[in-house]
Amino acid sequence: MFVDSHAHIQLSEFNQDRDSVLERAVAADVNTILIIGFDLETSISAIEIAENHDNLYATVGMHPHDAKKLTSEILNTFRSKLEHSKVIAVGEIGLDYYRNLSEPEIQKIAFEKQLDLAEELDMPIIIHNRDAYMDILPILEARRGKVRGVLHCFTGDVELMYRSLETGFYIGIGGIVTYPNAKDVQQVAKEIPLDRLLIETDCPWLAPQFRRGKRNEPAYVRVVAEKIADIRDTTINSIGNITTHNFNSLFDINT
Repeated sequence: MFVDSHAHIQLSEFNQDRDSVLERAVAADVNTILIIGFDLETSISAIEIAENHDNLYATVGMHPHDAKKLTSEILNTFRSKLEHSKVIAVGEIGLDYYRNLSEPEIQKIAFEKQLDLAEELDMPIIIHNRDAYMDILPILEARRGKVRGVLHCFTGDVELMYRSLETGFYIGIGGIVTYPNAKDVQQVAKEIPLDRLLIETDCPWLAPQFRRGKRNEPAYVRVVAEKIADIRDTTINSIGNITTHNFNSLFDINT
């Protein structure tokens, strides 16, 4: 059994065949999917889809791209949505210095406000990080023991991985690990303590190598597990069982 710990199946890319996508996930033994919100609209739509399926859960949060849009009203809406039984985390939130669609200082303010919310409600966090480890890690280190969660789509090297683990966070690995030139991510997949590993798709983006450049979907998280199993010289069932256990432990659910 596998868990896709980071998917965006609420997006329009899935409007024509969402039910078929979910059926293919079940056929691939993907028994649980976490639908990630990244603004108010996608957070609400994630909840609406999760409400109709026992094996789907949702998150709410404001992506750093739209940090400038995080008002007190939206933050209060997130607070109320976090009481929903299907909402299990704050996110995705974080910093993105690659595109800089919001100013870095504005991103930091929005990030800290949502970290405050997660700390207040004792909720896990889904962190988006791109070219921002040197700012994200000190923020998490300052809150060590007060916040928990996952650094999703991890693309750092082994040194950054160990520093991230010291903050108490899990590491999310997705389809990038299957790319031939992704040596840092593959080394992380080899060395990470198995009790801190999660697998994900980040669909509809970042499809595994065999589908690279095409739409990704939750069923392909199995391919991520296969690659990690190969790197670690273990079985895909072992990776599936361990990462499912880790997901349940982090988000305090029983899949």
